[in-house]
Amino acid sequence: MFNIPFIFTLLLMFTAPLSAEVYKCNDEEVVHYSTIPCDNQVIDLDLTLDDEPIEQAISQEELFITPVYSGWPNGWKKTKNLKLARFFEVVYEPIRPTAATKRSHINRQKLTNLPQSMSVDRFAISVEDIIESICASAIIYQPEINKNLPETIFYGQYACSYRRDTKQGELGYYKIMRGENSIYMIAIKWQVERFKIEENKPLLILEDKQQKKKIRIAKKYLQNEVKLCRAGSCL
Repeated sequence: MFNIPFIFTLLLMFTAPLSAEVYKCNDEEVVHYSTIPCDNQVIDLDLTLDDEPIEQAISQEELFITPVYSGWPNGWKKTKNLKLARFFEVVYEPIRPTAATKRSHINRQKLTNLPQSMSVDRFAISVEDIIESICASAIIYQPEINKNLPETIFYGQYACSYRRDTKQGELGYYKIMRGENSIYMIAIKWQVERFKIEENKPLLILEDKQQKKKIRIAKKYLQNEVKLCRAGSCL
């Protein structure tokens, strides 16, 4: 069984609009609540967007490389940059989004000090449980990968017919990687019109030309550009 803090961390990944989050801060022994992360919870927001200084500062031995997303022609901007005791999260959104990239975002997380028994497959089960809990109905599956994957990497894809919080559908593609003491995850998500999932019927949203293009770009980015490197060797 997973402990409560772990489940809470997973909930942070997939739920609650950013504007709905509330932080408990302790400022000179005076407790107050804010929708802005506390000073001791924030990583420097002035760091550049196209390099990886955050992870370098955390660990000189292990680096989670996430280049600027190629699916957004105008680049990306950070809209959230959060550092907690055992959880780091960065959220990106497209700069000057086009009609095709509106309501899209990328969520990047690092969970530290997890037991070695926490494999990417076991972690993925919890992610799937969360997706199913926030969607009226969802299809979650592993996409076809044209190579043998090491046991430290997991890819997932999902189609959410109707999110209970946003009242819209959502498509997503994610990658989970196991480091020495941490698990890393990056998810590319975008909103779509609500759709139905019917048993024994094809999911038409995945056959849409524009959606197929987005899925293809997300798949290529996660497979070829997102890497976990340690001591000069990258997965």
